[in-house]
Amino acid sequence: MKYMSIRREIEGALPTVAELLRHKNEVDALRLMTQSDIELLKTGDDNWNGGIELWTVYLRVPVRAFVSIENAREQIASIITQNLELIVGKENGYWVSVEISPQRASPPGKSIPTGRIGERTRAAILDEMRARETIWFGSLDEVGFLSRIFDLKSMPSENSRYDSAEDDIWQHCVNNDDWPLDWIYSDRRFRMYTAEQEVFLKFISEVLHPIVRKDASEQEKLVTAFNGHLRVDGWELVEDVVIDGRPVYTAQRKTHALSGHVHRIKAVAATLGSDTLYEDLRRLERIGDSEPGEAIALAKEIVESCCKLILDDRKVVYPNKAEIPELLKLLRKEIKIMPDGIDENARGANEIREILVSLGKIAHSLAPLRNAYGKGHGRGRDFKGLQPRHARLAIGAASTFVDFVLDRHLSQHASE
Repeated sequence: MKYMSIRREIEGALPTVAELLRHKNEVDALRLMTQSDIELLKTGDDNWNGGIELWTVYLRVPVRAFVSIENAREQIASIITQNLELIVGKENGYWVSVEISPQRASPPGKSIPTGRIGERTRAAILDEMRARETIWFGSLDEVGFLSRIFDLKSMPSENSRYDSAEDDIWQHCVNNDDWPLDWIYSDRRFRMYTAEQEVFLKFISEVLHPIVRKDASEQEKLVTAFNGHLRVDGWELVEDVVIDGRPVYTAQRKTHALSGHVHRIKAVAATLGSDTLYEDLRRLERIGDSEPGEAIALAKEIVESCCKLILDDRKVVYPNKAEIPELLKLLRKEIKIMPDGIDENARGANEIREILVSLGKIAHSLAPLRNAYGKGHGRGRDFKGLQPRHARLAIGAASTFVDFVLDRHLSQHASE
C-alpha cells in the first residue's frame, strides 16, 4: 500500500492553514507564515499514547519581523497550531505543533548554501558508502537497480564484445561478478562526481528505497549519514510517500518558504491527486535554476499538465496532442478570472486574461531555446548555454500562472 508520508500531509495542509488565517483576519500569524522559512522535523514519539509521532513546524522568521512579535510569539504559535490541527486532525497517528524563532545569520566566513551540491559533498557520500561497504544496489542486482535511473540499453558498453552498458554490466556483475563493489562511483558513463544534480540525488534516493534497502535499520542509518553531508549544501532527504510501512525518500532544499509558488502548487497537486503535476513540481524543486535547460522544459510541461488537469476536471475535451496555445484558449473559457462579486466583463478583465495567457506563453516560447541551447546537441568552441536567469524567467512565469489558475479553479468548485 502506498500513501503520503506524514511530512507530505503536513506540507499539504500549510497553504490551507494560511487561507484560514487570512479569512479569520489573524494578520500577525498569516504574515509570519508567508515570510518565514519553514522546516518540518519529527521531534519525538509519545510512547504513552501508543507511539504517536511528534512533529514540529519551525517558522524561521526574519529578525525584523521576529522582534515585532517576540512577546506574542507563543500566542501566535498556538493560533497556527490550532488551525493546523483543524486540517490534519488528531487521530492520524501524529501530533503537530508550531515553534517560532528568528532566522539565524550565517557564521562569519561561511557562505549561504546556493542549492548546488558540490563535488566535495558527493565525494563524502560516496566515501560514506565505501567505508560502510554498503551494497548500493541492495536486494536488486546492478542491472535492475541502475535501470530504475538510466536507460542502460542506450548507453555504450566499455567492451567491444557487448552492445550496451546493460550487457557488459550484466556480464561483469551478475554472470562473472568480477568487478569491485564500488565500480559505479568511478565509471565514466555514470559520472557520479560530476553528473547532473538530479541524477546524483536520484541515485542516493534509490539506494534508500524500501524495494532496494530491505533492512529498515540500515535505511535509517544511511539517511542520517547522507543528510549529515547534504546539509552543508542546504539539502536533505525527506520522507515522500510510504510503501508497506516504509518511507520512500526524496531530496529537497532544507527549508522552504510557504510564499514560494512551487511549494504551494505542489501541495495543491498532491491534494488533487495529480501524480504527473506533483512529480514535475518535485523535480523542479530539486533542479531549481542549476540546470537551466531542464528547468525550462519542466516549466513548459507544468503549464501543460495544469491546463489538462483543470480541463479534465471540468469535462472539457481537448486533442491528445494539444499544446499550450490551444489549451490556453480552452482554459480562458472555463476560468473566471475576476474576484468574486465582480462581473467577468468588468473593466480590466481582458487585460488580466491577456496577462495570464502571456505567462503561459513564456514557458511555451522558451522551450525551443532549450532545444537549441540545451544538452544533446553538438557544441562548438564558442557555445554559450542557457543561464540561470532564463530558467528563473520560465519557472517564475509558469509558477505564477499555475498558482493563479489552480486557485481560481478550486475556489470556483468550492463555491459551486
